[in-house]
Formats: sequence, structure tokens, C-alpha cells
Amino acid sequence: MQRLTDALSTFHALCLGMIIFALLVVKLELIPTYAYYFIWQSTFVFLLIGIALSVYFNKSKLFVLLLFPLFSALCLAFPTTLFTKLGVSAFWHMVPLITALGYLLIYALQERGLFSSFGALRTSIGLIILGIGYAGLKYFSPTMQKALDTPILHVSLQGLAKASDFTLIIAIVSLLFIFLISMLFEVQSQKAPFWMLVAQMIPLLFLQESNHFILFCLVASLIAIAALVHDAYRMAYIDTLTGIPSRRALEERFLRLGSSYIIAMVDIDFFKKFNDTFGHDIGDDVLKLVAKEISHVKNGGKAYRYGGEEFTILFSGKKKEECIMALEEVREHIFRRGFVIRDKNRPEKAPKEKLKAASIKKERLSVSIGVALSAKGNTPQEVIKRADDALYKAKESGRNCLICL
Repeated sequence: MQRLTDALSTFHALCLGMIIFALLVVKLELIPTYAYYFIWQSTFVFLLIGIALSVYFNKSKLFVLLLFPLFSALCLAFPTTLFTKLGVSAFWHMVPLITALGYLLIYALQERGLFSSFGALRTSIGLIILGIGYAGLKYFSPTMQKALDTPILHVSLQGLAKASDFTLIIAIVSLLFIFLISMLFEVQSQKAPFWMLVAQMIPLLFLQESNHFILFCLVASLIAIAALVHDAYRMAYIDTLTGIPSRRALEERFLRLGSSYIIAMVDIDFFKKFNDTFGHDIGDDVLKLVAKEISHVKNGGKAYRYGGEEFTILFSGKKKEECIMALEEVREHIFRRGFVIRDKNRPEKAPKEKLKAASIKKERLSVSIGVALSAKGNTPQEVIKRADDALYKAKESGRNCLICL
């Protein structure tokens, strides 16, 4: 539940806000007709930027999905160049159908990078769907329109949308499938396709006006770019294993530090024992647990993974006594909690009867902490060195303690 809440409160909220803003712009007619010329130009520019970034970051899924709004925008921009004559009815019948089906099929394929056999397969499928869409637009006939407009349900859904029942159902299925699968991923490039499809389906199903569609294509491109940039930032500044900011993020934070700050270096006691005795998988679990605990430190402390089993906690503009109290609370909580070694032979489902205490293997877990305060003329690196010296003294003093210099 917490994972769902976090997801809905971050990237999903940003995308929803962009779409709502675009809807308000359309409904309140905040953009004059002549200004849409610049919207059209901007849409093509940002779609190409999104495609270029997806190639640079080797994201085949977003690369192919961005081809759909680009194809649709090109059809509207050059109706007589790409076609003898692009029929209005043909566009609003075919484009939402191929877009929904395309997103459904493309998203169902696992992301394996653009420059791979899977990337080539996904790109080929996308181009085939677009080719079918182009043929459908070029040879659209009254017979095809009649077939698409045939009511499927006893009560037609055309009262809810301008699109046909069949198209609306395919769009809903595609949106539901992509949303549910996207919740399994942490990276935003896997969440973006849902909102990109929402942004395109709103004008395709309900508005059916060229300028409005182009505006929402612009929103779709911005969503893709935001996801790619966010993922690039996460790769650079977030530690992959523990999920907390990395040493690079700490060094970046040093550039914005004031004159008053406190640095704490945290080291896991006897960490080598966990790796040697139980294996590196257990060692990784220990790192994750400690990272999770110290990330909840009070008094405004910010946790970073410094390297190996060592972490850094930075307090900016806080009093020494309050920081020491917050660090001691974290240290004591980690020690009281310990670390439970999961049995490799444990059943997949929880047993009906509770396990006996003797069958649960709990290892002692503790951390040592060295603390240093900023001083006039000292750089953050020098303060870290003093915190490391304090940490070394904490280790010499028997571990599971805090020493401040």
C-alpha cells in the first residue's frame, strides 16, 4: 500500500497535473487560434527531443511509443502530402484505434533496450502497426466506417465519447493493462506510457479537434522527456541497491551547504561476517535494512550511501544536541531490531501455525557512528575526514556507539 501511495504522489501526480492543465487550457480557450502555430512547431520539436533521448538512454519502449503521436501529428500537418486527401472521419476513426492497440502490444513486450533483438522486434511491431494505420487512413471507406461504428453493447457508449464502442473498449482495456503493469516498476520510463496514452486518448475519443490533439501530443512528449530525465537523474544520484542518495549526490549537496552543518559517518559493525558467513545476498539485505533505518533519522538529517558498508548522514543548520539525540535513537533502534536470517527452505506460503522462537535465526546487528561539526575554514571533505576519525575511535571503543569530535 505504501508503494502505491508513493507512486501516486510523485510522478503520477505530475502527469495528472499536466493533463488537467491542458484540459483547462482547452475548455477555457486560453490559447488564441493564431498561437497554435507555435504549439504545432513545439510539439514536433519536443517529440523529436523525446525520441532522441530514448535512443540515447537505450529505451526501446518509449522510442516506439513516441512514434505514434509523431505519426499522427505528421498526418494532420501534411494531409495532402502524405495522402491524396486525408479524410477527417478516417483520422478520428483510425488513429485512436491504432494508438490504443499499438500501446497495448508494445507495452506488453519486456524492456530489453533499443539496440538488441528485443528492441528490433518492438520497433518492427510498432512500424507494422503504423503501416497498417497509414493504409487504413489512405483507403478508408464508408464500409470501414460503418463496421467500426457498429454498436457492440446493447446500450451504445457513444453518448460518453465521440469514438465508436469498439475503439472506446480497446482504449479502456489498453489503459487498464498498462496502468496495472506500470505499478510493478520503480522507473518512471515504465510509468510514462500510461499517461502518454491518456494524453492522446482524451482528444482522440472526446474532443476530436486538430489543435487540441496537437496540444495533448505536446503534453505526451513532455511526459516522456520528464520520465527519461528523472530516470537519468536516479541512475546518477541514487544508489541502486539501497535506494538512498549516492556519494555523488552528497558531493553535489556540498556545493550548496551553508557554514553550519554536522556530518555523521555510519559504519555497519562486523559487516564482513555477514558476507562471509551467510553470503553476499544476505549482506545486501543488511545494507538495505540499515539504509532504510538511517533514512528515517529525525531532526532533518539526510542519509547517503558513502561506499561499501559506510553511510553518511548530513544535518544542515541544526543544533549539535538534537543531531546527537537523533543519531543515538537510530543506532539504538538498529541494535534492538537485529537482523533475521531468512531460511532458504522456508515455505512459499506462511504456515498456519506460528514458528517456534528457536527456529527463527536472529543475528545481532549494530552500527558505529562518528560525528564532526563544521568549523570555520574547513571544507566538507575535511569535516568528513574528522568524522571518519571519530568513527575509527568508535570502532576502537567496542563498536555500537557514537563518538563526536
